[in-house]
Amino acid sequence: MYKRILVAVDDSATSNAALAEAITLAKTLGAALRIVHVADEAPIRHAVGLEAVLDVSQAEKAMRDAGKALLETAARTAADAGVQADTALLEADGQLDTSHRRVAEWIIEGATAWQADVIVAGTHGRRGFARLFVGNVAEDLVRLATTSLVLVRGK
Repeated sequence: MYKRILVAVDDSATSNAALAEAITLAKTLGAALRIVHVADEAPIRHAVGLEAVLDVSQAEKAMRDAGKALLETAARTAADAGVQADTALLEADGQLDTSHRRVAEWIIEGATAWQADVIVAGTHGRRGFARLFVGNVAEDLVRLATTSLVLVRGK
């Protein structure tokens, strides 16, 4: 079945449920587990005039540091459950990303590079205006991923 499981986390209750599911799958199947977080710096980089009120490079660093801390916590959660996991912070590495990639595209790229058999992610199940304004990474994953997906619905 699955030998390489990639799970995306963002510190929401829904992504924590996805992490728990990925840990269970990895433990049950004896699969490798990779935990990823996307540091989406695009909104900071592309906000016109933001540099007048915010040190953009400092904000980007804070975002990366928070992502790394989140990944460390998630890896400890996996280890506490008896599953060793590696982690990856997915980001533009300080480059201006002119392609305006969506979070799902970063996740898919990370899964492809790591040769994941399945991507596990949470879904908030938003509908109507909430989905329109907030967006939906899970929906993008369904439309764009070429690998299998396990979507874990939030409560």
